Amino acid sequence: MRRMKFDVAVVGASPAGLSAAAGSARTGARTVLVDRNLALVPNANTIFDGMASAASLNVDQFSIHQVRGMRLVSPSGHILEIDARGHFLDRKRFYAHYLNSAASCGAEIVESEVRSVSRSADGIELSLSSGDVIDAMIVIDAGGVDSRLASSMGFKTMRHPEDIAWALEVDVRHPGIGEEDRFEYWVGSTAPGWKATFSPAGDEMATLGVFVRRHGRDVQRFLDLFIRKFINRRTGSYPAIERMRILETRRGGDPIAALPGRIVGNGVMVTGGAAAQSGLAYSMRAGAICGEVAGRAALTGDASRKRLSAYSRRWWRELGPEYLLGRASLETLRSMSDAEIDRLFLSLSGRNLLVPGGLWRKSATAALNVTRAMPRMLPRFLLNLLRF
Repeated sequence: MRRMKFDVAVVGASPAGLSAAAGSARTGARTVLVDRNLALVPNANTIFDGMASAASLNVDQFSIHQVRGMRLVSPSGHILEIDARGHFLDRKRFYAHYLNSAASCGAEIVESEVRSVSRSADGIELSLSSGDVIDAMIVIDAGGVDSRLASSMGFKTMRHPEDIAWALEVDVRHPGIGEEDRFEYWVGSTAPGWKATFSPAGDEMATLGVFVRRHGRDVQRFLDLFIRKFINRRTGSYPAIERMRILETRRGGDPIAALPGRIVGNGVMVTGGAAAQSGLAYSMRAGAICGEVAGRAALTGDASRKRLSAYSRRWWRELGPEYLLGRASLETLRSMSDAEIDRLFLSLSGRNLLVPGGLWRKSATAALNVTRAMPRMLPRFLLNLLRF
């Protein structure tokens, strides 16, 4: 048995965990990243330039297929299109790059499972499946939506855990299907509470998936329905589309509308999916903030909740407003019937849905468009915004 001492221990090599480990190591803090399976690649595979730039990510080098925007599909098949350059990513290369980056910054990488966590005189003690023990001044839980590390220490890390969107995705193959130039997002009863997705990946490859809220973890029936609808919609565009091959299947959860709860305590921080910080780019930005704050705090010898709370303050100031608006929007969508969604799409047809400027200008423009289209939606949205 080895007993290893670090300033900061990051548990979970999620995208947020990789950023946290790199951010901490860059400060000069002795940092370790622990994960039970470093060969397991995170599920995220699509990103838009706007989100990537907000998180200072350069994703062009990992792009398998570029799209020129997104296509929103209503329950009855009405279409809204938004131009916004995006990418289907090579997940393995992306993950390997940022894992190597964390190591290059000075973080030690340990492949082992954390079996137990407890407080000690020196901070936090992690007992590993290898038999080794890590003593750290600060521990960062970056283990994803199913992580139990922080919750085992009394943390309620999400305000609305009931609103995790449980997801099921499949990789599919069919001649030409990967060459389309827009991601698709289907809304309504096909995937209640959020979306069903089509992501072209170049050549013959694409991904189909559903992200469903408040219908339990088993969302297979929604994926089956979506695949049938997708095939019906593409009949005539692709010969023998009904024989489209389904390859790999992936399951997971996305806390898109869960909102962070308690994510900081004495010697403990939470980031990424475990903290309801959804989205590849934004979770990595959250991880970077978390790691930087942890590293600087450790170097001063102060791991108090007061000192570490700089992380949560920075996160709420920089990214929090977008998550609040996102939750209010998704709660409004969840309350709408398919017929209401169809009417909204018809009313928004022909309007400019993507405007330049900051978050508040974009939000105000979107609210104005929706209010003009369906005036009774605005009070519903504002009420959901106040209920965060």
